[in-house]
This record gives sequence, C-alpha cells and structure tokens, in this order.
Amino acid sequence: MSNEPEFASIGFRTDTIDVRLSYKIVDLFSEGLYASPNKAIEELVANAFDAGALRVQVLMASNLHAQDATIAIIDDGEGMDAKGLKQHWLIGDSNKRHLSKLPRKRQQIGKFGIGKLATYVLANRLTHISKRKGKYYSTSMDYLKIDSHSSADIIPRAPIKIPLRELTEAEAKKAVKQWINASEFKKSKMVLFGQGAPSSWTIAIMSSLKDKVHEIKPGMLDWILRTALPLRPDFEVWHNGNKLESSKEGKGLIKRWTLGKGIKKLPKPGPKDATAWEGKHAGKGSEHRFGLNVPGLGRVTGYAEAYEELITGKSDEIFRSYGFFVYVYGRLVNVVDGHFGISPNELRHGTFGRFRLVVHMDGLDQALRSNREAISEGPLLTTAQNVLRAIFNFVRPTIEGHDEAERPGARLARKLSSTPASLSRRPIIALAQAVIENKRKSKYLLVPELKDPEKRSAFISELERRATEKSGKEFITDLKLDYNGSADQGIALYDTSTGELRINAFHPFVATFHDQFTNKHAQQPLELMAMAEVLAEAHLYTVGVGQQEIDSFLSLRDQLLRHLANESGRESAFSVSLALQEARNDASALEEKVCKAFQSLGFEVTPVGGKGEPDGIATALLSADASGSPRQYTVSLEAKSKKEDKGKVAASTVDVAAVIRHRDQYKCQHALVVGRAFPTSQGDKSALAKDIADDRTKTAKVGTLKTISLITIDDLGKLVRLRPVKQLGLQSMRDLFLTCGVPEDTSKWINLLEEKTVTKPPYTTIVNTIEALQKKRSQARVSYNALATELSHAKPPVNYATDEELKNICMGMAQMAPLAMSAGPDTVELDQSAANVISAINAAMQDLANG
Repeated sequence: MSNEPEFASIGFRTDTIDVRLSYKIVDLFSEGLYASPNKAIEELVANAFDAGALRVQVLMASNLHAQDATIAIIDDGEGMDAKGLKQHWLIGDSNKRHLSKLPRKRQQIGKFGIGKLATYVLANRLTHISKRKGKYYSTSMDYLKIDSHSSADIIPRAPIKIPLRELTEAEAKKAVKQWINASEFKKSKMVLFGQGAPSSWTIAIMSSLKDKVHEIKPGMLDWILRTALPLRPDFEVWHNGNKLESSKEGKGLIKRWTLGKGIKKLPKPGPKDATAWEGKHAGKGSEHRFGLNVPGLGRVTGYAEAYEELITGKSDEIFRSYGFFVYVYGRLVNVVDGHFGISPNELRHGTFGRFRLVVHMDGLDQALRSNREAISEGPLLTTAQNVLRAIFNFVRPTIEGHDEAERPGARLARKLSSTPASLSRRPIIALAQAVIENKRKSKYLLVPELKDPEKRSAFISELERRATEKSGKEFITDLKLDYNGSADQGIALYDTSTGELRINAFHPFVATFHDQFTNKHAQQPLELMAMAEVLAEAHLYTVGVGQQEIDSFLSLRDQLLRHLANESGRESAFSVSLALQEARNDASALEEKVCKAFQSLGFEVTPVGGKGEPDGIATALLSADASGSPRQYTVSLEAKSKKEDKGKVAASTVDVAAVIRHRDQYKCQHALVVGRAFPTSQGDKSALAKDIADDRTKTAKVGTLKTISLITIDDLGKLVRLRPVKQLGLQSMRDLFLTCGVPEDTSKWINLLEEKTVTKPPYTTIVNTIEALQKKRSQARVSYNALATELSHAKPPVNYATDEELKNICMGMAQMAPLAMSAGPDTVELDQSAANVISAINAAMQDLANG
C-alpha cells in the first residue's frame, strides 16, 4: 500500500496471517495492563531474551516528534520464519513454556502471548523483519485497521489480514539500512550482514508513533532495562549505543548476606520449615549456588544488603535503588512497588531505605498475572511476602546496630560536612551576621544579642571556625526534639551559639510523625528536613530576597507542612491532640477525634453517635483493688462543635438532661462534654454549673455518685499530650471526673498535672527486664505481676507498691514508643529490641524536667 513505509512493504508477499484482534482486546490488554510507555520496549527486549539473543540494541530516534520517527529493537536471537511469525501473532497463545528445546537453555519469560500488544500504547504500526536459516521474512501490523466501531466486541467480527513477506538479502539490507547505518548501532559492533553476521536475527520496529512516546524518559527506561531484565554474561542490552550495566552495587555497604549461606534460618514471620541448601552445580561465585527451600514456594535464591546511608536512585531514574527486587525467571516483577504489596507501615523502621534484597522466586511463576508485574492474591503471594518480611527483619538489627554508637546530631553533622560549605554553612554565617548587626530578623536562627562590636566580631569568627572544622561536629553539636515549643511555632531552631538544632516536637508535622522520629534510628528524614528548613531561610537571604518576601515564603511553606500533616492520617499522641483541635468546627470530625483522644488516654472506646445517643463510650479497664472491689469505670462522651471558631457552646446545646439520659442509658458513672468554650464564667451562678452540681447532689443522695464534667477542646488536647510524659494512669484520671464539673475546674486540674514533677522511672531496667521475660517465655506477653517480681530481684532492686503503679509507667512508655512497645490492662510486650524501645523513650523524655 502507498501509505506503508518502505521497510514494511518491501519484499514478495507469500501469504497472509489472520490476526484475531478486536478493539476491545487491544484496549484491555495494552492501555489497561501496559499503560507504561516503557513497557512496550521492555516486552520486545524480553522477546529477544526468550529468543536466545546474545545482544539486543534499542534504537530510538533523536527526535520522536518527527513524522517518520521510529523505535527499533534489534536482536541476534534465533529469528522467526513464516511459521514463527504466524505463531507470534496468535493472540493469547504462546508456546514458549512448552518448547522441547529452549534457546540457549534459557527459561522463557513470556508465557501469555500478549506482550506484543504493549506496543499499541506507543505506535500505530509494529513491523518485524527477521532472518532465519538463511532466509528473510517480514510482517507489519497496522493497528489502525482494527475496527473501532465494534468496540464492545471481545471476539473480532473478522480477522485482520497482515501480509507475510519473503525478502531477498538485498531487499532486507534496504529495509533496515537506516538503523544498521546509524552510529549508535555501530558502537555495539553488531553486524547483520556479511562477515561476522549472526545466522539469525530480528528487528522489531515501532512506527507512526503516538503522543504517549513523549512520556519516555531515557533515564527511567535505562533503569528498567538494567533492573527488570536478566543482564548476564550471555545477554547484553544496548540503548542508543550505550551498553547498560547492571547497577547492583551501592556506596557505604555495611554487609551482604547470601540466602542459604549468610541467612540460613528465617525469623518471624517467615515459614518455620524453610531450610538452607547448596546447589553445587552452580559456580562458586553465582548468587544461585546457595538458597532457601521454602515449602509451597520452592527454591529462593539471592542476597540482602545493608547500607550506611539511604540508597535512593538518581532524580532522572526511577527513584528506587532500595527495597525488594523480586525476580521470576530472571525478570523483575515489581518494577515500581519496592514494598511488593506489603504495607509501608510494616517497614517504617527507618532502615528500609538502607536495605536492598535481590531475590529470585521462580515458584511465583504459577501465580504471575498476564502483565508479569503482579502476583495473584493467595497463599503463594502470602508466603512470598512473609519470606521478604523475615529477611528484612533479619537485616534490620544490623543497620540499627551500626547507628547505635552515633550520638544525636553526629549523623547530620557528617552529612553537612560532606557538602560544599556554600550550600550548608556559609549561608547560616551570613544570615547570623546580619541578625547580630540588627539588619535582619530570623525565624529559624537563634542568635545572641551582642551590642559590643568586638564581641560581635569574635562571635562570627568563632562561628566561621566551627563551620570549617572538617568533621562538622562543632557546627552541629547536638540534635533534640524540643518539648518547650508550641504548635504555632516553626519546625526547627538552630542555636548559633551552641550548634544545637532543636526540632519543635509540637509542630503539627513533627507531632503527626512523632512515633517515627523519637527513635533515633528513624530520625534521619526529620533531621535533614529540619536542617533544610533552616538553610532555606539562610539561602533566601544570601541570594538577596527581601525580609517581607522571606517571611511570606516561610509562612506558606509552614502552612504546607501543616496541611500535609493533617492529611496524613497518622495518629500519635501528639497528632491526636492536634487533630482534635483542628476538628473544633466540624461536628462529625470532632465526635471522631474525641473518641480517638480517649483511646490515646488509655480507654477502650466504642464510638456510638446517632440521634439520641452519646458520641462514644470510654471504659477504663482497671482490675479490682486489693480488697476485691471493682475499680473499672465508664464515661459517656459528648462532642459539641461550633461552625465558627468563636463564642461559647450554649447551655441549651449542652443539654444537661440529654447528657444525663445518655450516661444512665449506657450505665456510665461519668459523662464528659467537650466543646470550644462554655458559658460558666459566672462560676456557681451559671445555669450550667447549677445543673451539673444538682446532678451530683441527687445521685450522691441515692448512694451512687455520678458526674458530668465540661472540658474545652484545647484542654483535652493538652491532657492527651501530657499523659505519657506525666505517667497519668486511668485510676488517677478518674479524679478529674470526680472533682471537676465546669471547664474552669478541669483546666486547673490539667495545669496542676503539667506542673507536677515526675521522677524519671528506671526505663532501661524495666525494658530490659521485659525483654528478658519475653525470651524466657517465647515472646509471650508479660504480666505486670511477673514483671514486678522480676524487677524486685534486679540489682539494685526496683520495687513498686502495686501492679497499678507499674502498669501506668508501662502504658506511658508505650505511648512514647508506640511502634516499639504495647501495654494493655494486664500485660506488656516489646515489638522491637530493648535498645530501640529505650532509644525512643529517651527521645520522648527530653527536657521532661522543664516540661
């Protein structure tokens, strides 16, 4: 046909191939399964591997916008004759897994016969020119011939007939000359004709390119071809004249473990009956010589690595050099998802970005979906994920142990010292000098007020000296979470006098991710971001931005961080407190956040809601006292919001009669009403105060005191924040309900709690004792009674008068290390090593004496 390119129409037509392909099939299998523009190229390269190619060349036009632009994939595999091309165009049918003789003994990647349809995403035409047994053949599929009018049909109404051509050698040379004459092709020293030419080869050409082609990023494509396909000594991949090398090594390697040799047994949650094996048929240096036999999954080979620093990829690549790299028959099946379907919440121990696992699980092939990048849900996937979790759990302590001796701030100091001073230190010096001379103000720098010019000069000279110190340890001397800040202050403050970087623990962004940052092993992202905030202000000054513009920029950026924190869904004690305050003008949200607040305080909470119902029921699960009298109590929760953040909740809105009805309906001893503010400023003379007092008097007269307490949203948030560091237990908290009626009373009670001096318990001894008991009892939860007994035998002994006192301490510790430790009504458990738990608690307890 006249509109066909010459390379597609040259040669003698010997036959036609009926391709049964409907528009619906193409739509489902290309734009559905293969939406990535890189997938089409990857599929064609995979075909080359399956064909036994030693070398494959990807040639992309320099200008993909050009009308005649093409993408060609050239390989020296076994090629296709007339029969092979007909087999190739059988949609949904592949004989690769049934070959009696495998090309170069390679296990075949493809098995579905639909990979070719990925090319539809990029091109309107796919042409194959192939040499086999001294003869040349070609086919060319014009996707525009697919009948789009029958878009609802799965089965095509009529087959598409594509010509099958046979070419002479001269015609074949003419057809492919534009690619084999390209300088990029010649760099690979690959030849298709004459001396040294392979006996067979194939060129797959995508032409009449679509707009999707412009989404291809060379760096991303290179990463995929290097990582997703089996680069090995007998298979080379070239892209526009550059040979792609496997990039499996990284800087700062701490240790590498070979599965089956360095890792012979899997920790939890790996299968208990996985066993190590050695395959002596593999070379001594092969990563397949050793492995694990996993029941149901088969042989698993590969290696795990731990790194000193994050091993993220370059910005122009796929941004992933860490995580799980799962291969099935040599091909990566999780190109994008480095977590392999495992929730990131399970892997957020601050080490996953410094961990890499290259693992071969050929047993997953039977559960592989048609796009070869997803595994069907089921026992096989679950087993594989548990193996991955177990290997990560095996490696994690090594990374954490590597950091153990590093003091706070040392890691950050080391990073800054390795960066140019113009980026990380000189801007701070410049801004500090401007501040000390009263020429500028700073939000993130703490600079001393010095009036004497000589003292100013000496101060700046000393700051410059510290900035040039090689290790950086004098410029960043310490790093800490600052509990003296407030939610409305900035995220960080750098003290230019001491070199201390203080991170505001009450800033919404820090509070939201508090549990991730209190453990020193997980602090690095926050450390870097906090320092970047400090440097951003300094950089803006050094490039000449005015004070007003800097203030505006920092304000907008701070608003962004606050918004991101609010949208994250994280729920630490700090984030619960802030979320509660943010929900003050949203009735539905406030009800939910009040319930969350009481969960954070240690209650078991049942949300209720609905017309004529309380918003929630909070139960304090306390054991009986020494005489056997029950101490458990229940509180009905009522949230009263206002549409605007001003004014007080009216007495009619509180509706004491309804509160009493809800309390009694659910057999609660106490009721708590939460709101912005209440009309009780007249004290005992206010209507609300009288109603609340009358209720107490009446219930006391009948022998069972019941109460109603009013509390502001801000005070409840404050109580949530204070609970873990002030060791407030559920029994002690009952005093608030018994003694406080109006919000002025509850506010005073909470202020007294804040002023309370707390003696720091022997956290290290308690945590180490819990760990020792868990080891004795096969990781079982430890009762407070058993813990108290064991502590009494410690050296020196640690004694508590009641189990309740010890439980309150453990529950406070669990709130300070929420991902590392859990404490319930009767038992306590460590979910991480004692060292990690202690580290998290120490971080959360900073400045407690001033708290």
